[in-house]
Formats: sequence, C-alpha cells, structure tokens
Amino acid sequence: MAVPVPGPCQWPIDTTCCPDWDGYSTEVKARATTFATSILDALTGHQFAQCPVNYRPCGPRCAGGGGYVAWPVGTPGVAGGGGPWMIPYVDAGVWRNCGCTGGCSCAARCEVPFPTSVASVASVAIDGVELDPTAYRLDSWRGRPMLVRIDGDCWPQCQDMDAAAGEVGAFVITYSPGRPLPVAGQIAAGEYACEIAKACVGADCALPQQVASMTRNGVDLQIVDPVLVAEDGLTGLANVDLWIRSVNPARRAQRSRVASVDTYRGRFS
Repeated sequence: MAVPVPGPCQWPIDTTCCPDWDGYSTEVKARATTFATSILDALTGHQFAQCPVNYRPCGPRCAGGGGYVAWPVGTPGVAGGGGPWMIPYVDAGVWRNCGCTGGCSCAARCEVPFPTSVASVASVAIDGVELDPTAYRLDSWRGRPMLVRIDGDCWPQCQDMDAAAGEVGAFVITYSPGRPLPVAGQIAAGEYACEIAKACVGADCALPQQVASMTRNGVDLQIVDPVLVAEDGLTGLANVDLWIRSVNPARRAQRSRVASVDTYRGRFS
C-alpha cells in the first residue's frame, strides 16, 4: 500500500487579527498562506488535513480475507443456506465466536474502513459515477474511520484494479488524510501568514531576525536567531508557538503508527 505524501492542502486560515490582510495582493496572500501552512504542518507532525488522495478499497476477495465485509454474509449450503450458526471474528485482537441472530458487533450493515485518519471525504465514485454525498456518512469505530453507506445500496465487494479511476469497475474514494484543522490552528496559521505577508512587502513584522545581541545608545537589544527557534520546533511567534506546543508537545515529526497483521490494506492511485 502506497503511503500518501505529507503536505497540507486548503487549510482554512483566520486572519481576523490581521487588519491589513485585505490590502495585500492576491499573490502575496497566496505565498504567505502556502509558506505558513507548510511550516505549521511540519511543526505539528503532519497530523492535520493533508492533500486529497484517491483511495481504492479492496473487498474480501481482493484483499485475501483482510478486506471489508458487509453483514450479513450468507454461506450457501450451510444451516439451510442462511449461514453458519457460529461465526468466528477478531475483536480488538481477540478471536470470538458470534452466535447472535443480528449484527455481531457495532459494525454497520455496509461500511468501508480507511487505512488512515480522515479529515474529510471529497467524493466517492463507483464505475465512474460520483455518488451524492447524502448516500454515505463518515463514522468512527474504535478510532478507525468508516465510510457507511446509508442509501439502501452497498459498496462493491470487489473492483477491477486494472480499470482507471473513472472507468467501469473502479471504486474510488477521494479524501484528505489527517484530522480536521481546529479553530485554534486556523487562527495560528492566519497570524503566521500575516507576519510573513508583512515581511514580503517590507513592512515591520514580528518574525525573528538574525541579530542575536545589539547595544545602541545604552539600550540592549536581543533577537532570537530563527534557526535556533526552528530547531526547537517553533516559529518565534508567541501565540503560534503556544498552539504548536499544545498539539505536538513531544515535537514528533509525524503521528505514531502501529503495524499489525490485522491492519486493513487498500490501494492508493
């Protein structure tokens, strides 16, 4: 399974505290926003909304038994064709036998698990036809995002991986990995972008400069070296750094991951 390339995309920023923001050119605002969000994305461990990826789920037949299954799954010829009386399944790493007459767990009738966290789902297409967003919803079960079909139909049990994303036989979910950017993050990104825009047009800004110490007319002035600030995983802006420390106190380069034989496999294209 290919790993999505980290990178923030379309982070909403809040520039309420930047009264001059509307006065900057479109190019300056775009450059400042791109630089600010890219730096904050790296300093927070790439845990918030990343660039959209095309994810192609694999059903049981495609994934060798490790794919998604929609309940109920009947077994012809067993117990009158309705399925076995006892169904073994893995529950949080423990094998259990399900003998109930209804759903054996908290699973929905028809759902697809994601291999990563999900900030948002942009679109779902089957056989090249995009579904209406009202046909599905995004759930979470035991920390794993699930795309639940709610229009009465079910997801394809298998798909043709030789088919292109927009062709018949393809099942493609376009989504943004990561978590939604919180409001505090939008404010921090807006403040950082504001200071970068000021520097871009030559105005006074609060970004740290290269001067470490200077004495003039009996006044001592010390400015933090931005290289040293970056080594600490910070920006030099107090409010922005408070947010960075709150969401990434251990200064991790990326979110922790757990490898397991039960980990769901899919395909990115």
